[in-house]
Amino acid sequence: MAFDKVNEKIKTAPGFACLPDLAAERLGGKVLFCTDDFFAEKENLLKPGRGIFIPEKYTERGKWMDGWESRRKRTAGNDWAVIQFAAPGRISGFDIDTNFFLGNHPPHASVEAVYLTEASVENFTEADWENLKWQEILP
Repeated sequence: MAFDKVNEKIKTAPGFACLPDLAAERLGGKVLFCTDDFFAEKENLLKPGRGIFIPEKYTERGKWMDGWESRRKRTAGNDWAVIQFAAPGRISGFDIDTNFFLGNHPPHASVEAVYLTEASVENFTEADWENLKWQEILP
């Protein structure tokens, strides 16, 4: 019986789920930049597993969330984050999980990529990131 449940999960998982997660923090992936992480830190983007919800948990800025959460924008534009892979690789798929962000999740998302050979991008400003030649991989 237990084998059947595991087998069913394998059948429904996307093909890329068996590949290494190049963004995984445990492998050396990191979030280098985000436009706003007022409510929940950008580093939460790389936590493994499904999100959790703890009803009674709050921070000095509001409800505790284990994902990345920015303030609502009152101006044009989008919030975005830059994730550095642990190693160069080919993107075969990705998982955008908004579990427990009901009412706070974006209506849509896009993903762009850029290959950089520079050794240190950790001191880049928002303008530096915006001026790179990004390639849209999820419109």
